[in-house]
Amino acid sequence: MHKADLRHSNQILQRKLEQIFALRRTRSAVNWDREKYLDLLQHFGNPHMQLPPVIHVAGTNGKGSIIAMLRAICEAEGLSVHSYISPHLVHINERIVLSGKQISDEMLEALIDEVMDYIGDAPLSFFEVTSTVAFKAFAQVPADILLLEVGMGGRLDCTNVVEKPLVSIINRISMDHTDFLGNTIEEIAAQKAGIIKSAVPCIVGYQGQGAQGDAILGVIQGRAKETDSELYIAGQDFSVSRNNNAKSMQFSYDGETKGYPVPALFGEHQCANAAVVLASLRQISSHGIKISEEAIVRGLQSCEWPGRMQRIDYQWPCDSGANSHENSHEIWLDCGHNDSAGEVLGMQMKRWKKEDSSPVFLVLGMLDTKDSAAFLEPMLDELSGIYVVPILHEPTSKKADEIKASCCGRVSVTEKNHFKDAVEEILNSAKEPPRILIAGSVYLAGNVLKFIDFSDEKLTVSKI
Repeated sequence: MHKADLRHSNQILQRKLEQIFALRRTRSAVNWDREKYLDLLQHFGNPHMQLPPVIHVAGTNGKGSIIAMLRAICEAEGLSVHSYISPHLVHINERIVLSGKQISDEMLEALIDEVMDYIGDAPLSFFEVTSTVAFKAFAQVPADILLLEVGMGGRLDCTNVVEKPLVSIINRISMDHTDFLGNTIEEIAAQKAGIIKSAVPCIVGYQGQGAQGDAILGVIQGRAKETDSELYIAGQDFSVSRNNNAKSMQFSYDGETKGYPVPALFGEHQCANAAVVLASLRQISSHGIKISEEAIVRGLQSCEWPGRMQRIDYQWPCDSGANSHENSHEIWLDCGHNDSAGEVLGMQMKRWKKEDSSPVFLVLGMLDTKDSAAFLEPMLDELSGIYVVPILHEPTSKKADEIKASCCGRVSVTEKNHFKDAVEEILNSAKEPPRILIAGSVYLAGNVLKFIDFSDEKLTVSKI
């Protein structure tokens, strides 16, 4: 929970969010003491026990992309879909989607008031309060399915009160939130694996190669054995490969291979995320939720997920200048901030360099709790420069001096007071049409989308 989460165009709602923020337990373990949270749920009639069928999604990377694809596919089938995600980009309403629409300000305010009237000044966290609000809303509004994203970790997460989801998903696990989840990849994996439930199938996404990937899978397999849960592991029980034409992919599962279009979400890694989605759909079909091949194709082709390798189509104030490379530069936005995200972005930069000679610049804003060295390492040799900017309304932004230390002199680092200033300087000074990637934090991505007035309607995960 960060101060940037509190910004809202509705000033009444913003003040209510600030009240919740004041209750938080500073630097505490995630839901370490769940007694008051469970009491709150019980007071509201245990809404977490009255939900539509649930797909529970954990992991460090790719959770949102997986939910975006699942939602687009289910909606293409004609199903009504709830979803719960975090954090949000611009407004907190994005977190709670009810049958395809963001929760209204009016409903959100009313539910927050109900919760706050009951808990008083009890030291519940922001996520405990908002999760209670979400569960209450999901129980009140009918839907065919709920896509439920873990907030942090899994074992102690507020969402991990759903006892019997249709399927659990654990996607790529990385070193992140170490102050809460543990200092080793095994400790973090154990927290993520905490969502595995007895006799509930679990889809496990690609976990990387080498010793770290093996260690993660070992922890997950140990938990599955304890809970008598069947695992379906990427690279073992299902796989995906992209065809040479780059517009289609082959998905293999249970001895059968089928062709599908690559997802509309940008990036090679999205095929791996799509494989997790397709494997999950195979599992829920056994529970009577049938998804047609036509719906899968339509959903993959139409899904959207703002702020994740999103190309920004915006006329920057300097675009008409003599040196602005008008209509020939590219500006991209991504939320990546950990080692796995840096690996994916570094791979994309290598592909760009194979396409043409355009220099690549990174406009970077990160929280000071993140490992900038691990994030930047895969990209350093591909970059022509880094511009460090603060995250607006967030006092814990990482400083330029630390970013410079992370780069070890391998690329120039410049400090700017605003991402707009960084973009404009790059556009005005680059000798060739540049590619600019703005990345490092969900909160920075939210700043950018708000700046360019990205519509609320496009922040509801997908569009059919």
